[in-house]
Amino acid sequence: MLIEPRTYRYSTLRLVLLIILLVLLGVGPYMILGGNNSLYILVSFAFIGLIMLISIYSLTRSTTISNDGISTRSLLGERSLSWNEIDSVSGSGNKIKLHNRDGDVTVAPSPHLPGYPEVIEMIGAKRPDLFNSAEYGKMSRNWLNSLLFLVIGIFIIGVGVFLYFDSSETETMMPTIFLAVVGLVFIGSIIMSVQSLKFDGPLLTIRYLLSQTLLKPEEARSIAFGVTQTRNGKSYHILILTAHNRTIRFSGIGPSLPIVYLVLKNWRQGHVR
Repeated sequence: MLIEPRTYRYSTLRLVLLIILLVLLGVGPYMILGGNNSLYILVSFAFIGLIMLISIYSLTRSTTISNDGISTRSLLGERSLSWNEIDSVSGSGNKIKLHNRDGDVTVAPSPHLPGYPEVIEMIGAKRPDLFNSAEYGKMSRNWLNSLLFLVIGIFIIGVGVFLYFDSSETETMMPTIFLAVVGLVFIGSIIMSVQSLKFDGPLLTIRYLLSQTLLKPEEARSIAFGVTQTRNGKSYHILILTAHNRTIRFSGIGPSLPIVYLVLKNWRQGHVR
């Protein structure tokens, strides 16, 4: 149980280092060009200044959680809700938004902050009633994204086949093989990805493109909200470990991954005694 308020934010050192780096990048064009080409220098300063403002805004955001409620803060101000004021949740991607009954106050913790999974856990612990599996019923991946991946995969394979039949040279075999592999990776990623989750009382149906898995609450040994650091930032996923040591890992299911995770967690806890 949370006793003292806990704040999740980026370190001050990280912000200072970023400002120093951006200042050096901004001074660079002036040092190189001197007083010449003032238009280029002005554009460079404006661009670096814009990046600095965006970066400072992102790095100064914070989320505070206490026994009383949750609040977020940025350069634009602060938003707060007590736990009993929260009436509904929404979100997209890796985000979750908490709304009051009137809909005029929304608290949205940043998924980029350190400790975001812990924030999600605390929201679920304080207001589990918001994540009833019976109310959500079915949660799905955006079918347009799946269709796009399939079309891209088929197109890439088609290009490879065209190159192969369009030339009689044996050197075209390697590009054809390469394109075929890339295309199959796109198609395979969709075939092997979870497309939807459907709750039917205690039974969970996990649907893939060509198959489905039925899972009972007692068969789910653990359900976790995980994060992986990539070149492009943090990548979140849900990890289900079954009683048969099978690992089901997925992301991209709507309405948003934190909501899906908390609904799954409550589904398991509500049926396992």
